[in-house]
Amino acid sequence: MLPRDVEFTGRGGSPLSHVASFVNTTCPKCSGPARRDTDTMDTFVDSSWYMYRYVDSKYDAGFMNKKLGKKWLPVQQYTGGVEHAILHLLYMRFMAKALRDMGELWFDEPALRFRYQGTIVFKGRKMSKSRGNVQTPDAYVEKYGADTLRLFMMFMGPWVDGADWDASGIEGVHRFLRRVWEMAQSEAQPAGPRDGDVDRAVHRTIAKVTDDLQTYSFNTAVAAMMELSNALQHASGPSRDEGVATLLLLLAPFAPYMTEELWERRGGRGSVHRQSWPAFDPRVAAANEVTIVIQIDGKVRDRITAPAGISQPAAEKLAMASPKVKAALDGRKPGRTIFVPDRLVNFVTRRPS
Repeated sequence: MLPRDVEFTGRGGSPLSHVASFVNTTCPKCSGPARRDTDTMDTFVDSSWYMYRYVDSKYDAGFMNKKLGKKWLPVQQYTGGVEHAILHLLYMRFMAKALRDMGELWFDEPALRFRYQGTIVFKGRKMSKSRGNVQTPDAYVEKYGADTLRLFMMFMGPWVDGADWDASGIEGVHRFLRRVWEMAQSEAQPAGPRDGDVDRAVHRTIAKVTDDLQTYSFNTAVAAMMELSNALQHASGPSRDEGVATLLLLLAPFAPYMTEELWERRGGRGSVHRQSWPAFDPRVAAANEVTIVIQIDGKVRDRITAPAGISQPAAEKLAMASPKVKAALDGRKPGRTIFVPDRLVNFVTRRPS
């Protein structure tokens, strides 16, 4: 029987190897002194089937509560690094197919979708206990909190690329969360007119974060929320109050502890994690003004600001009124115009015969 007084220190090797009363024993054949092997089954073997116990860990009439299992399984999304993609999935799939052949499972594949994740390395080398270059999170959690560390790791770079560990950027993430903390606890704004620019920023951020979550683009989602917090800092009225509430809902999956606390302090009902996800209204997010590039024979001559949705005749009229365009044309008349709504006016001049 395995001992129950094992201390998990993370020093490397099997924790069992540090339990002398387990390691040192008597040989069952010669009755002489002996040492037990502390190398137990690899964690990949254990984790190849434990999802079947997760659905009901107290179920004792079989290896899995199939009634609940049919609600939760197979796994919808699996994420992991290269070792998981080429090793763990091999064991996980074998276990599932063996149990299927035994009539215990009703599906062929244990996971419906796999998403590769990059590796965090330290000074160009993969972190490893044997190399002694593991950066433990304890010190960062103690100083900044778990939410800051979690958010920083998602902000480091694209999910699939991984990154070289550099803790210097964690201060900026911490400042962002402190800004949200202070802003969310400020007094409610007096009633007044809505701020169209703030409303537009809020709905564009909803769209961006929603889309980025689907593609695991966590770093750009965090960047979008940082931009929104800057816009909300200088806003007022109902647009600001509603914008802060929306920011907390968007930030909740990234900083679960802080947003839960702020949601309660602001008088929110129930847990922030049980609220409906914010809805995106494309009409609110639409820009009032756009920047249109003006070209002559494909060469950029100016950029003008115009109302969104401006017609081609009106855009051409604005472009022709530009002093830079007038100078570049030098009296020539455009033969035709290439128009891309809200983006481009390109005058093609007549060529001399």
